[in-house]
Amino acid sequence: MMLTACGFEPMYAERTGTPPAGTPGQGGGVQSDMSGTRVATIQDRVGQMLRNQLIDRLNPQGEPATPLYYLTVRLNEQKDEVLTRSDQFSTATNLRLNADYDIRDPQGNVLTTGYSRAITRYNTLQSQYGTIAAEDNARERASREVADDIRAKLAVFYAHRRGL
Repeated sequence: MMLTACGFEPMYAERTGTPPAGTPGQGGGVQSDMSGTRVATIQDRVGQMLRNQLIDRLNPQGEPATPLYYLTVRLNEQKDEVLTRSDQFSTATNLRLNADYDIRDPQGNVLTTGYSRAITRYNTLQSQYGTIAAEDNARERASREVADDIRAKLAVFYAHRRGL
């Protein structure tokens, strides 16, 4: 009952009425802006995973036919050995995934830019196959974290843009 008195509203709630002047989209709200965002192709396998996860999070129905916004993401991956045994064999590695992104309108104007980062750790095993599998899993976890972070930041941007 106290939440209703403070003016709290869910960020993703659909709103009725017209958006503020200069705001694209039909009524709706943050969710309609998110579903109207087209995600550009991202290079490499981890970029493909990130793109698919962003599409799932922004618009589970697929790419919009006429996008309101265009999301471009640039990725950089780094690996750092963090634990080594006395014989200098690495036993753990941090995988760092850095993503710079921007949102553009249909005319190509940059509306906002942002940065997201995820760090995951995987074990380096004596089995090469085991190490590759662990590294692939770490990439998938990192791309999932980055997708969630970008989605949250876009929701805040769209809410602010609508004056919510």
